[in-house]
Order: sequence, then C-alpha cells, then structure tokens
Amino acid sequence: MYKKTPSDSKPSVSGDIGERLIALGDAVRGLAKRYPLHFLTAMLACMLGSGILAFTVMRTDVKRTLPELPKAPPIGTGAAIPGIIDTYGALREVAALQDTIAYIIAKDTLDATDSIRLTEALGRFERIQRTIMNNKKSTP
Repeated sequence: MYKKTPSDSKPSVSGDIGERLIALGDAVRGLAKRYPLHFLTAMLACMLGSGILAFTVMRTDVKRTLPELPKAPPIGTGAAIPGIIDTYGALREVAALQDTIAYIIAKDTLDATDSIRLTEALGRFERIQRTIMNNKKSTP
C-alpha cells in the first residue's frame, strides 16, 4: 500500500505523431551531443544572418514628420507670429528637401531626372539658407 509507483522519464504522448516527435527530439539531441561544434557554428551563423537581415533587408523607411503648428499664443505677441510662421514653413520645406535628397542618394542608379531633382533641391536649400541669414542680419 505504501509502495511508490515508478515515474516515466519521457512524457506520455498518445498516438503515432507524438511518438515520432519524441523520436525526432531524441535524434536531434543525440546529434547535438555528437557534434556540438557544428551546432554552435550553425547557431552563430543563424544569429549573424538574423542581425544582417534585421538591419538591412527588413528595415523600413520611417518618414520623419514635424509636429503640426501649435495654437496661437496669447495676446501681445502678435508682432512675432508672421516671423514664426515663416520660419516654421521654412523648416517644413527644409525637412522635405532633406527627405528628397536622402531618397535620391539612397538609389543604386541615377538617371537624368534624379540629377535635375537633386540640383533643384540643393539650389532651393541654398536659397532658404540665404533668406534665413539675411533675416538674421536685418533683425536687431
């Protein structure tokens, strides 16, 4: 009555598929014990391949966006609002130009339209920079 029942070392899985899975697990475990260096090398190769895929092929281009224009400030600051709005518009345009330039640079092959777009984007970027510098010099 107080006799302990022996426990099964393997889990009891009923059916033919369960037995085959247990046999497959035993075979893989035996190969891992027999060739540990090969399994370590395969594991490291899988990790390296996963890292390369994660940082190159599977990467998505996330578009940078500027926050929307905030609400108008309280009364008394009305004189500075047009300058702030112009600066904000210039910042949005610069961000769009940077995205255009980055897209063109990221291409593998360039054609004539890409070089025209790049030249126009760089020219517009330079004009915006000159406008900002002239506004800073004229403001006390």
